[in-house]
Amino acid sequence: MRKGKIHDKIFAILFHFPSFCLYTVFLILPLVASFFIALLKWNGVGDSVFVGLDNFLDIFVRDRYFKKIIANTLISMGAGVFIQLPLALILAYMVYRVKKGFRFFQTSYFVPVVISATVIGLMFSLFFNPTFGPINTFLKAVGMEKYIKNWLSDPDIVLFSVILPGIWQYLGYHFVILLAGMQSIPREIIESARIDGANTVDIFSKIVIPNVKSMIQVCIIINLSGAIKTFDIPYMMTQGGPGASSTFLAIYMYKEAFVDSNIGRGTAIAVCMLIMAVLATAVVNKIFAYINRND
Repeated sequence: MRKGKIHDKIFAILFHFPSFCLYTVFLILPLVASFFIALLKWNGVGDSVFVGLDNFLDIFVRDRYFKKIIANTLISMGAGVFIQLPLALILAYMVYRVKKGFRFFQTSYFVPVVISATVIGLMFSLFFNPTFGPINTFLKAVGMEKYIKNWLSDPDIVLFSVILPGIWQYLGYHFVILLAGMQSIPREIIESARIDGANTVDIFSKIVIPNVKSMIQVCIIINLSGAIKTFDIPYMMTQGGPGASSTFLAIYMYKEAFVDSNIGRGTAIAVCMLIMAVLATAVVNKIFAYINRND
């Protein structure tokens, strides 16, 4: 029996060893290296100089754009949680109640997720084009010229213009997760509630939402972490301009590290992104733990 336990332990170690190596090489070591590089002044090629926390002081104290970039990122996070997720939840419930065409709607809402972000960025750039874009063309056609805007060059509205495509693209992603959670609810509970006189709103608020609470938690964490590393669509549409009006942390990191060849400062921004993601995840988990304790 003892010999069999030893064999089991050896088998378990050998079974986990490849994943442990991959996890260490591609995650742990780069993470540790990032914290070290963030303390250097380095262009990625020549000699590096240890500057301690000077890169972080540059970002938080001396950089006049950083507060605006943080605000943009927080707005993007808020848009995802308070606009995208409620829409995904409502759509998921509507499709959950559908008897005919369920597969069609399920597939249709998920299609944007598999489209390349570059394609979506280019598509919305054409939509928002002030000269020949369909949005301004439509507004002009219906006599609403006063609402015609330079959607991608006006600092007051460009942030909305670059956030909207991301909300549209990943709406179906959260929709599928929430719909799967709803499908796991026993139909008997829904039918019993209907027999007792519960209407659609009652079923949605008192049965569906409590039963998919864990899925909502997952979606919020995915949404917040995704907003922190938002890059492809906004960069494709505006490159973060005008100024820093549509710049997010990931775009800022890319420009610092690979455009201005300041690898140390770019890595410091990446460390800030990591800390924001960890804090956001911890806060969401604490909130849901509190909610679960009081249910």
